[in-house]
Amino acid sequence: METEIITTTLEAVKRLTLSKQFLAGNTPDGPFNNKLKTIMRNTGYIQWDPVTIVAPSHLISIWSRIGKFGLTELDKMMWKDKEAIFIWSPIAWIVLTEDYPIFHSLMKRYPDSMRRGWASHAVSARKFLDSHYELKQKVLGKLKEGPAETGQFRDYGSRKKSPDGWSFGNEVNELLFHLHMSGEVMVSGHSANQNIWILTDDFLPKWADRTIFSTEDLEKIGAQRALRALGVASEADIYRYFVRGRYTNLREILRQLVEDGKVVKVRIEGQTKDKPLYLLSEDKRTLDSIMSDRWEPRLNLISPFDNIITLRDRTQRMYNFNYILEQFVPKEKRKFGTYVLPIMWGSDFVGRIDVKLNKNQKTLNINGVFSEPGYDKEPTIGIKLSEKIGEFSEFLSVEKILYGEKKPEKWKKYLS
Repeated sequence: METEIITTTLEAVKRLTLSKQFLAGNTPDGPFNNKLKTIMRNTGYIQWDPVTIVAPSHLISIWSRIGKFGLTELDKMMWKDKEAIFIWSPIAWIVLTEDYPIFHSLMKRYPDSMRRGWASHAVSARKFLDSHYELKQKVLGKLKEGPAETGQFRDYGSRKKSPDGWSFGNEVNELLFHLHMSGEVMVSGHSANQNIWILTDDFLPKWADRTIFSTEDLEKIGAQRALRALGVASEADIYRYFVRGRYTNLREILRQLVEDGKVVKVRIEGQTKDKPLYLLSEDKRTLDSIMSDRWEPRLNLISPFDNIITLRDRTQRMYNFNYILEQFVPKEKRKFGTYVLPIMWGSDFVGRIDVKLNKNQKTLNINGVFSEPGYDKEPTIGIKLSEKIGEFSEFLSVEKILYGEKKPEKWKKYLS
């Protein structure tokens, strides 16, 4: 039987991805938790990052999709209602509790569930757990008494840096990471910058599904969830997006999904790349209609760890946009600034802003506004950007916006 191959355009693929990511078109209806669940059923996760130069990255990612919301609403959803949970996979993610079986299946096989790029970590994790049995029992004994902040384990274990770079400051922090990855403990909240740890059985709601999938079923689910989030994607995109490199034989899994009719292959016009691209069969109709007048572009500010740019080479390949978080670059080598948010208009990245929040003065400082090549002559972007920055400042509860001198000429009069 000949494999079906769909031919489409790069523009259609970009639009489909943005629609899947809820960065174009209408936002979901209903209360906050329903909106976020609708979004995360597509995106799979929201990456957690607590850095507050402006606002935690995960809050910006959510705001980009649903607009203004109360900052306590996410806390309520995660720590009280427990409809979403904090996990390491091994990246810090917020995921839906209804998806717990996916992560539970990986946890039950940890550290053997760490594959390929994570293989060295699997070896060091096993060695660490084998050599710290007594510390493990001591930590678990403490948590049997009730939840505990990270700081309450300050005198547990010695402080040292592991040779593989996976150390979290001291032995107990590293142990807590491994216990989290294996599903024995969870984070039940935060106090200032500290995690509050709890035994999984004491936190996870009774209604949470604890099914353990076979390796094959798990990888089929993971591949389809990645495609649900990305629209059209390569094997490498799928592998690194969801669930972050935890596959044993993704190529064979994709072959089976194509054979079963759940996935189809895609070719992008004008591209001669030999490696196939994939699309969920259920999305063929959406891809066919995505170029119609019903497409509703938006201007968005994108957080540094947003799902749309988490795969940097894909962002470069699809959008011709090179993004580096220069917070981790020496000051003298920064091109755009410390904490830079990309600007997306329609299906393209058109610029970026260097931004910082001054909480004491309730001021949002826009230190610089930069255009991508070819977009600096578009005044419409300046108008839309001014409106979006106003919405962002309202979300952050600031009273004043201060612009620096760096901004495109055609955008200037709107950004002052």
